[in-house]
Amino acid sequence: MKTWLIAIVALFSVCTTTAHAAPLGSRSTLDNGAILLVAERPGIPMAVMSITLKTGAAADPAGKEGVANLTAELLTRGTKKHTAQTLAEDLDFLGASLSVETDNETTTIALTSLTKNLEPALDLLAEVLLEPTFPPSELALKRKEIEGDLRSREEQPGWVAQRAFLAKLYAGHPYGRLVEGQPSTLATLIQANVKKFHQEYYRPNNAIIALAGDVSTAQATALLQKHLAAWKQAPITDIAWPTDPQASAARLTIDKKVSQANIILGHPAIARSNPDYYAIQLVNYILGARGTESRLMKRIREELGLVYHIGSTFVARKHAGPFMISFQTKNASTTQAVDESLQVLRQLISQGLTQEELEAARAYFVNGFPLRLVSNRDVANLLPVLEFYALGLDYPDRYAELMGQVTIEKIQAVAKTYLHPDQLLQVIVADLAAAGLDKKE
Repeated sequence: MKTWLIAIVALFSVCTTTAHAAPLGSRSTLDNGAILLVAERPGIPMAVMSITLKTGAAADPAGKEGVANLTAELLTRGTKKHTAQTLAEDLDFLGASLSVETDNETTTIALTSLTKNLEPALDLLAEVLLEPTFPPSELALKRKEIEGDLRSREEQPGWVAQRAFLAKLYAGHPYGRLVEGQPSTLATLIQANVKKFHQEYYRPNNAIIALAGDVSTAQATALLQKHLAAWKQAPITDIAWPTDPQASAARLTIDKKVSQANIILGHPAIARSNPDYYAIQLVNYILGARGTESRLMKRIREELGLVYHIGSTFVARKHAGPFMISFQTKNASTTQAVDESLQVLRQLISQGLTQEELEAARAYFVNGFPLRLVSNRDVANLLPVLEFYALGLDYPDRYAELMGQVTIEKIQAVAKTYLHPDQLLQVIVADLAAAGLDKKE
């Protein structure tokens, strides 16, 4: 999943304590059907804007995996009026930046500009959005670049473990794919595939536009109505999501001549819409996200000295994302580190948290928010997340209350419901002989 989206979802486990604050911004719909969210932040002459399309790599057709990512990568590589170089030069002249990235579920076009240059910067953004040419020469270069990047990642044991974990856990599911595609599917992609994807999904009725900066809602609306007037609606093809996979015990070992085994333990967990999301975040914080104070770090690193770092995470998305414990250890310590990690997990389920641990975790999330939402970029990144996950613009004001409703009893129930140490997929990338493991699935 695109890193910013995951980070922002996690961020809004961290929220404001301000009581009865105003919504973070305004919400309206442009004439072309795009949702517009504006956070007026006077004082700093800078505007940060994003257009989030509610489609990502999950929409890649079978055999054409990687087309969503390639479309995003090529969007700024040539238009009817600009080459990639002249576009970059014009953006530099304005002091603006423009980037595009995609993940499993969304594609985001991000623009940063001085407020005084916002209108000419919007001209360039509209051109990129509406008139990309996807030059075949640029496509060939980008495809080669992606293929090279994929080959280089194969040398990274951590990445190999992550790829194998998701492919196994989410076999036949969009979350199991590489957003970049596979070399075999990339080789089949041509300009027509990219153009088709762009025409089908880069539509205003599939878009959330967010703007934060020294711009009023009225000004933002007028500018976007003007510059995106030619952006027309079209039917958006629904994605047929398969049923979320179930937790099931399995071990996948991959033999590599490495000094440190890379290990991921996990199973499918929750969607972002799950009402237990808040309790789960608190459980996860104590288990493996509290730095050196987490239970996994205390036991596996501090007491046993088996790892330098160990952590856990729940990735909550539109559909059930994974729960994961990940770490590196010496090959010879692999079995012991896995067994001890499972023991920590079982103890948490059987014993729950203490009231002191719960209050410390809650304070971390609630009090940390003001420090993490200070810039226009922070706000512009957050606004589409609130819309995409139907959280509402008043979510920051409600978050402290939502976290405050989590009790020790709720924590206990949630740990038993969503943590399954006997149904984990274990992926181990290691020197299997040194680790005393067989090469088998």
